[in-house]
Amino acid sequence: MFITESTEGNQFWNETYFVPHFQPIVNAINRSISAYEVLGRQFNPEENTYQSLGGLFHNRDHDPVPIYNIDRILREKAVQTLKESNLRTKLFFNMMPNFLSRVHHTDLFAENFHIIQLIEKYGIDRNQVVIEITEDEFDGSIERLIQIVQIFRDYGLKIAIDDLGTGFSNLERIGYLHPDIMKVDIKIMRESLNKNSFKQVLGAISEMSQKLGSQLLFEGIETEEEVNLALSMGANLLQGFYFSTPNPHFLNRNTFSDKMKSVLENFSSVRSRELREKGIREQKIIDQLQDLFYELSDSSEEDFPYRFGQILGSLPREILKVFVCDAEGYQITPTYDLDRMNGGYLERSRQIGNNYAWKPYFLKHKEESERFRKKWGVTYPLYDINNQNQYVIFTFSLMAGKILVAQVSWSE
Repeated sequence: MFITESTEGNQFWNETYFVPHFQPIVNAINRSISAYEVLGRQFNPEENTYQSLGGLFHNRDHDPVPIYNIDRILREKAVQTLKESNLRTKLFFNMMPNFLSRVHHTDLFAENFHIIQLIEKYGIDRNQVVIEITEDEFDGSIERLIQIVQIFRDYGLKIAIDDLGTGFSNLERIGYLHPDIMKVDIKIMRESLNKNSFKQVLGAISEMSQKLGSQLLFEGIETEEEVNLALSMGANLLQGFYFSTPNPHFLNRNTFSDKMKSVLENFSSVRSRELREKGIREQKIIDQLQDLFYELSDSSEEDFPYRFGQILGSLPREILKVFVCDAEGYQITPTYDLDRMNGGYLERSRQIGNNYAWKPYFLKHKEESERFRKKWGVTYPLYDINNQNQYVIFTFSLMAGKILVAQVSWSE
């Protein structure tokens, strides 16, 4: 809890009690500390302890003026510490959009922003500062926020989005601000270890960060399992108690180098084995399909649907759904759905004539079959929300331009 006075009435409102703490951010590529997040702490002289100020900054019931002043005190102390350290490291400064929007109504000039004033005052490299836009809710002018962020960016500061996946920090902030760094909130990360849907969300965030050219930072990491999840999602920046709690001093750049070396080697070994096993599993399905449907090569157009239906009983049991399209993507056979209760396949003739040419997997298959003479394709794992299972789509080139589409159960 934020303390303003002791039980005896002695005021703690003394700026010497506000002390910035720094939590290291480890770069997985070079295994070194590449940055620190600046976090606010208040020293309690009676207990000789530090208390987090996070609750204070995110509580809208408090008077914003003293909070803003405390934030300025902490920010200047952090910049001063960086200057005195002579380290070539980055500092992440949390800045809430509502505060920025309220304070800077019309004075949208670089020299009026406190962080820029501090950079000039202490003569630190502007490349060492990252502005972390953080807040669960934002009720200010989005146009003004965009202008403010652009001022920071034009000055040479990097932009990060914090708490990805909560509140306003969803797609709106990403689309408007196009961050240099995307931070994944630990709550999503922990859920993803047990719930497939959250892992799919993380996968989407990972893919989005790559397409935007943004670095991916996973914060709140506490176990090696969570480090491995972050690495599997392509995160090159890692932060959390697994490495260090926030403290008032900077650490040696290579403090976690040996630890990361071991983690990375273990991850690489396990991931390589998983990929090999996945490849073997895919090839087994491909070989079975190829053997089965080779028998249809001499079928006439009229006989094909009938003969196709005759070999359903020989399909691998992992196949949940199967049908065939022509080269233009029009379905020419019924859909055969696995009867999960009784076995066998249920015929869905009403789906004949559906078109799948627009599906990414279909387009990719056609392009690769024409370009590389490739007969098969496999998607990344997808999720069936109705049946609560994970699957992949196999596509397979048959005779006369026909393309088999098979949905295959695929738990990782």
